[in-house]
Amino acid sequence: MGMFGYRVTQLVGHLPVLLTLLTVLVLAATARRRLPGRARSLLLAGAAVLLLVELFSTAWLAALPELIRSRALSGGMRQFELMNLAASAVGWIGYPIGLGLIVAAVFTGRAATPAPGQPWGAWTPPPGAASTGLATGGLPPGFAAGHPGVGPVTPHQAAGPWGGSDRPPAAPPQADPTN
Repeated sequence: MGMFGYRVTQLVGHLPVLLTLLTVLVLAATARRRLPGRARSLLLAGAAVLLLVELFSTAWLAALPELIRSRALSGGMRQFELMNLAASAVGWIGYPIGLGLIVAAVFTGRAATPAPGQPWGAWTPPPGAASTGLATGGLPPGFAAGHPGVGPVTPHQAAGPWGGSDRPPAAPPQADPTN
């Protein structure tokens, strides 16, 4: 029962990953309307690569005790070590390729969407400004011609009581060159 128990343990240990990858394959294959063609192809390829690597790893681990015993008895441990290195290399190469294909699927076929709002430094009138004439350049209610709030803004006028301003800066903030 020792060898059988080891193999069952290996299979049960890998079963969640195997089932997850099978589910990804089924969902990707049936998601024709939800995924653009290229993204779906990359997702299918990535999941298939990961599934094959996982199946190979599971089979290798299940066969490992028998391989060790037979190689140790025949004196071919060097050959076993090379086989083990090759089996490990399959995972070292396969997992990054599969994950890379899945990550590529996430970003393929999606256009960058611009952030909502105005260009940097553009002033947006407050809600209701169209009814007060602000949108057409008129004065807000309560402001008489020549009021200090009308016309070019001086640094003193732009600052609020705590040093802030409700007006946007003239230019975007620059990156700190010391970072």
